Amino acid sequence: MATTLGLAGCAGSNADATPEQAADTAATATPTATDTPTEAPADTETEPTASASDAAETVVSIPGERVPENMAFDADGSLYFGITAGEVRRLPASRLGETDVAVEDTDQVASLPGAIGVDVGPDGTIYVAVATQDDDAGLWSIPPGGEASQLAGITGFPNDMLFDAERDRLLVTESSGGVVYAVGTDGSRERWLDDDRLRTDSFGANGITRTADGDVYVAVTRAGDAGRLLEVPIETDGDPGDPNTILESEAIFGADGITARDGDVYVAANSQNRVVRVDTAGGTETVADADDGLVFPSDVLFGPDSEDLYVCNFANQSPEDGAILRTQL
Repeated sequence: MATTLGLAGCAGSNADATPEQAADTAATATPTATDTPTEAPADTETEPTASASDAAETVVSIPGERVPENMAFDADGSLYFGITAGEVRRLPASRLGETDVAVEDTDQVASLPGAIGVDVGPDGTIYVAVATQDDDAGLWSIPPGGEASQLAGITGFPNDMLFDAERDRLLVTESSGGVVYAVGTDGSRERWLDDDRLRTDSFGANGITRTADGDVYVAVTRAGDAGRLLEVPIETDGDPGDPNTILESEAIFGADGITARDGDVYVAANSQNRVVRVDTAGGTETVADADDGLVFPSDVLFGPDSEDLYVCNFANQSPEDGAILRTQL
């Protein structure tokens, strides 16, 4: 999205199975909704409730193998989304209220070797994470009216990103190694957060977002049979402070894209077909699920008015369900 707040995360690939897709589709049974806290206090967690939202409506239908993975809004309210095959598309703000828009009727703004995470800088530059596992892998940029080019190489599985306007950089998760990089808009790159809790035997650091108070949150997709959510303060010099585990629970197993509003973090739990709200004490509540039309949600994001919740259906096992959905909590 165009601001530093509330961008969601990423998980998936196209028909050629990536490490992320293999990890997220390996589970043949959906975990139960019973929380299994580790560092979070047991009395702050609640079992997810039934869906608290209305049934979602389809904003953009994206059937077939060109599965959508991640979303972002620009400063004008236009919606951008990445398709793993290597497309970045835009639904103009003037059409945001429409439903059942065919993907072919959206604007293709760029073609790249691949497209996972997407964000838009304040100047309109689009940033895209490419996870092709070759020399093309890394962070790419698309200036307004310009062509896509690689900004910084990142090996492994560069995934989600968060634009930090205060320091003219992007914080980029790399899921295979479990690390967060800081990539400057000038192409500089450094390890920003290297913490054992971001690395797992399966798929580690994934979605990343920032709350209004400035703290960064990072989701870990699979930590054993649980998902994990870390809170990371940013020091005055831009370095990370000591991370705090807000929640480690089966309630967010499959944690993918995340976004924030009013101090709460919303987690797309992909393999469970639901979006889970996590409060500051680590309590959880399911706010949308399969009954609302969610099929392997890989990203979640509030719209410009902060009322509509947008969900990206990655739908890797049923491509006909690929879509950008919208609901209200």
